[in-house]
Amino acid sequence: MAKDPYRFFRIEARDLLRQMSEAVLAAEQAPAPDLPPRLLRLAHTLKGAASVVRQPGIAAQAHAIEDLLTPLRDRAEAPGRADLDALLALIDVAGDAITALDAPAAAGAPTPPRAESTGTSTGSGSGSAAAAYERVPDPAGASAVNAGLTGLTGLVGLPADAGTAEPDDAGDPDPIGAILTIPQLMPEELDGLLADIARTQGHLAPIERAAALLRELRAGLQGQQEALAGPLARIEDQIERGARQLARELVALRDGAEQLRLLPAAQLFAPLQRTARDAARSQDKQARLTGHGGDVKLEAALLNAVSGALVQMVRNAVAHGIELPPERIAAGKPPQGRIELRIERRGREVLFCCADDGAGLDLEAVRRTAIDKGIPGAARLDDDALIERLLRGGLSTARRVDALAGRGVGMDLVRDTADRLGGRLTLSSRRGEGTTVELCVPLQLAALRAIRVSAGAVAAWVPLDAVECVLQRPVLNGAHLIVGDELLPHLPLADALQPGQTTAAAPRSALVLRAGGQRAALGVDALDGVTSVVLRPPPALLPPSPLIAGLALDAAQQPVPVLAAEGLIAAARQARPRPVPAPPRTGTILVIDDSLTTRMLEQSILEAAGYRVHMAASAEDGLEAAQRERYALILVDVEMPGMDGFEFVARIRGDAALRHIPAVLVTSRNAPEDLARGKAVGADGYIVKGEFAQNEFLAQVAQLMARSAGTVDDDAAVEEPAA
Repeated sequence: MAKDPYRFFRIEARDLLRQMSEAVLAAEQAPAPDLPPRLLRLAHTLKGAASVVRQPGIAAQAHAIEDLLTPLRDRAEAPGRADLDALLALIDVAGDAITALDAPAAAGAPTPPRAESTGTSTGSGSGSAAAAYERVPDPAGASAVNAGLTGLTGLVGLPADAGTAEPDDAGDPDPIGAILTIPQLMPEELDGLLADIARTQGHLAPIERAAALLRELRAGLQGQQEALAGPLARIEDQIERGARQLARELVALRDGAEQLRLLPAAQLFAPLQRTARDAARSQDKQARLTGHGGDVKLEAALLNAVSGALVQMVRNAVAHGIELPPERIAAGKPPQGRIELRIERRGREVLFCCADDGAGLDLEAVRRTAIDKGIPGAARLDDDALIERLLRGGLSTARRVDALAGRGVGMDLVRDTADRLGGRLTLSSRRGEGTTVELCVPLQLAALRAIRVSAGAVAAWVPLDAVECVLQRPVLNGAHLIVGDELLPHLPLADALQPGQTTAAAPRSALVLRAGGQRAALGVDALDGVTSVVLRPPPALLPPSPLIAGLALDAAQQPVPVLAAEGLIAAARQARPRPVPAPPRTGTILVIDDSLTTRMLEQSILEAAGYRVHMAASAEDGLEAAQRERYALILVDVEMPGMDGFEFVARIRGDAALRHIPAVLVTSRNAPEDLARGKAVGADGYIVKGEFAQNEFLAQVAQLMARSAGTVDDDAAVEEPAA
């Protein structure tokens, strides 16, 4: 393959044009007096780079941008609408010139220089921008992009045609290819780098074998040659530490190389913002697109495969959703419509969701169109069936046919993309409030931050974005874990991955997971660090599991499961409680608190530790219970209506039958005078709610229960109080 002279120039030039385009689009939303000097710096950099690689056409376009901006900078004037339109048109022309460099470079042929600039007039900025939007891409350039897609999709398992779509009409302009093409790394270079890393990892085996031989030799020398045993031990330690460090660095290098296949989804946002802007401008509407989830890393092949569908979803939102400004104002909405594109990784899939705040679907108009087209049974279709029919294409409620809508082929393109990628397409709408279109497709590769966890011989990765917090030595209550004042469903990691082969031991740590608006806890024995991993799909022969999102390779090239938070939470909620051994016979604890939440929390903690618990909602009720039953310990709140905790403790200390019972005050008051008053009335402990620590609490309870064991008759305390 011939050396590509434009390899680095294309990357730099596209990034400079992207920054310019984003800055211009932002200036349309709010005045930007600092825009001219900022764009001048970018344009000057582009002109210099184009001159170095002898591309006078691109250099001329950059110079034209400078010519337009220099007077504005000198007058300290913010660009007007016509200026912004002209800037976008010039950026488009430069972008087309850079795209044209791809085809000859990919084929190994020299690239002919582009034609000189076509002019810098700002007299009809919007017309220039519209013309740039409707330009037909160079067929040679499109072929090169598709060829690159075919090479990469073959590597990662996507269909060979994942990046292409057959046009409905060969004569129609295709703005999608001109607007949105994600650059990709050459797969041959990446494969070569990964092969080199794999060979280097293979060199670790002899080092590990040498360390094993040294261990055997040192063991044989102990007691015979002490002079040699010490140095051999140090050599062994150095080899082992060096091998471990080398293994870690190679894993990080391998994962970094794998991630070169991946790009942040934010690459889609700027071109789609331009799509929304130009589509709205063509219909005298106002619309702004905002993106969420841009940090999700996906393959360039997948981004290119869905780009056409996303462009169509955005254009549909403008054409069929966003109303004209007077209509929006009359409906109590701001004149500018809002379109949101959200990208989320969900287990083995990635979701692309496009939502607008427009008028929503007029299903009766869709039904009338279906009837007029002679679709069988159209009059009897319910709303869901009507939406399903709309997604199949051939229906449009547009009042006129134009470049944006009217032929009924838009959603057909989106549906075709979902079918080719093995995904799903759904649409929901509420009249007057907006429409949401969701495209969900399978993942091939993705990068994510994850925490490695283990339980016994089982290890796994958990996506970090699903971890709300980590608890050390959590307190269990049956099949639930106590988190603050909540009881969360608990699933041990070993139970999840090796059901039926686990013990009932409490976990050393727990990850509180959140996904889909629900929470649960995952119990583990060890946390082994956080890093970025490359998520791969499981092999086709592996039975699908809702608990496993994919696989990541460890240092020994062995697959480690990456768990799906949604599946773990569902499994935790459906898990049957483990058999709990009968608690040891012990004294009963009385909990007195006017707060139901506090009573239930203390009861859960104490019963999980094996204690019997009675409860009272007031000090008066608690005093009656204490006179009726025999308790080994009393926990009493301080601030309650009627009798407070201080008075309650003073009362039982004045009662000969009750004065021996340990009593602990539980309160949010931690002033020195409150502590002194508690000690003065005879309290055996003082727990501040804001400083509550479960382990310390249980230790204090155990100490007081042991002290009480000599005076409280356990047999008398087992009887439940009368109802």
